[in-house]
Amino acid sequence: MFVLPLSKFSSINQLISVFKDTQNQEKMSIITEHICEAFEQRTRLRLSNSETDGTSLWLFGNKIAEWREDGIWITDAGWQSKTTKERLNGLTGVSIQQRAGNWYLNGNFWQGEWTSVNENNGIVATPQEVVQFDITSEWKGNYSKPIYSVYHTHTEAEILQIEFMLSAIGIPTTKTYSDTDGEYKPNHFIVVPVAEFERAKQFLTKVSLETL
Repeated sequence: MFVLPLSKFSSINQLISVFKDTQNQEKMSIITEHICEAFEQRTRLRLSNSETDGTSLWLFGNKIAEWREDGIWITDAGWQSKTTKERLNGLTGVSIQQRAGNWYLNGNFWQGEWTSVNENNGIVATPQEVVQFDITSEWKGNYSKPIYSVYHTHTEAEILQIEFMLSAIGIPTTKTYSDTDGEYKPNHFIVVPVAEFERAKQFLTKVSLETL
């Protein structure tokens, strides 16, 4: 399981301040660092617009990297965007530069086709147990809420902050979504494993989400 060590931060307040004080590029770099690390270590992680199950890496739902028998292969999935380049450059053996509107992968002109970027060089890929989530829901007034949800918001952008803090103490997360009955008012939830439910609630109460 991917864990961002809490020891990297002197306090919970410092952990929160990572998101209060950084700009979009810094947030993007944080996501890239940890999603790529999780992918290379064959562990599951979802952060913002990126997700890995330890076998493949997705950005906005498009697969941009995958493990094969001979190592890691990458593609731009048809999108030579700033975010795609940022994510791919976070992988071992990848250096993408843009010159005159063209992409160059490790010094070679590249049109984004599936390409092998390493042969397990320096990467220890040990598959780990898949984390199980119970997303059973119950009716709460005019919307459906997962029983093991520890955070609920109408603003999806808030989710990344909570995922980051929970990952810092070793609690895996997944996201679910539901509409409010009779109107378009999206509900976004963070769900944790049953065994981590109480710990996650206690942690988030201690942090005090009002300070975010």
